Amino acid sequence: MPHVNITWEGNMKFVGTDESGFKIPMDASSIYGGKNEGVRPMELLLMSLGGCTGIELGHILNKMRVVYDRLDIEVSGNRVEEHPKVFSDIQIVYRISGENIPVEKVNKALQMAEQVYCSASNMIKKVAEITYTIEINGTVHKYEER
Repeated sequence: MPHVNITWEGNMKFVGTDESGFKIPMDASSIYGGKNEGVRPMELLLMSLGGCTGIELGHILNKMRVVYDRLDIEVSGNRVEEHPKVFSDIQIVYRISGENIPVEKVNKALQMAEQVYCSASNMIKKVAEITYTIEINGTVHKYEER
């Protein structure tokens, strides 16, 4: 079972440490007394979603022998106005660069990543709508869900 520790470092700053010893500082915004000394927890949630789908996408593309030079992911989300201010919708853009990258394989890999293998996307989509966009060498392609 995964396990992390969160340590308060004063004021509104906390540091999360995973089982491998990696640390992530988190802090509140200034309106809550934070001092901008770490990522906001809800932004970290978006990073986790992008990282989870990105790792799975990259792994599947590698198995498909799709060679790419770069894979960048942009994640943004809208939150509801009332507390708890959960995400209502999240948009993810996958920007892939390289020669001869078949959009069909990228689409299939993303289907597998977000629908089957990424636990974060499967958990978050129960409360927020997630939309996906694929951009290959600057050209936007519609993501075809199965």
